[in-house]
Amino acid sequence: MSALMQAEVINLARNIIITGDDFEHVNCVNDGGNGQPPDHIQADHCTCWNNINRHKCTVGLHTIATGPGSVLSLQYTRIEKCGQRGILGKYCVHLHLINKCPDCKIIGNAVEYGHQRGTTIHGTHLATIENNVYNDIRGATIYIEDGNEMYNRIFYNVAICPWAKSGEKRGCSIPGGF
Repeated sequence: MSALMQAEVINLARNIIITGDDFEHVNCVNDGGNGQPPDHIQADHCTCWNNINRHKCTVGLHTIATGPGSVLSLQYTRIEKCGQRGILGKYCVHLHLINKCPDCKIIGNAVEYGHQRGTTIHGTHLATIENNVYNDIRGATIYIEDGNEMYNRIFYNVAICPWAKSGEKRGCSIPGGF
């Protein structure tokens, strides 16, 4: 007797969905004055200057836990239409300057249709990023911001880019992120 068997490889469906509005494209502000990047980039608006080819930013949902003592536990959730390309610190999932956070857990999520970064870890240690699926993230999938983030457990995550390197979208890399 034979039976048909198949493995489930990637599943993007989740019972809990955090979704942004459709992406909005907003005009940028030249913060440099002289056409060069400013010394301090603002995180509250779309920034541009002459040496980058950007006139608009793409704005979507962002989730963040910030500051010592904060905890982000995001598990088995779908996050979609997220990230803000061209605006500093606005990512799909962001652990920001939390310091030690062994209770920070980003596990089993599906992150889809994102701009700039899927998950960013900045100044956060001991967090777990595990068994997540990232699909169509236009920019870095998982980003360690300073390189001094320590003892984070990042394993068994999948990144999918549905766009060919040639053609209109040119893969999942995208100019104009921070």
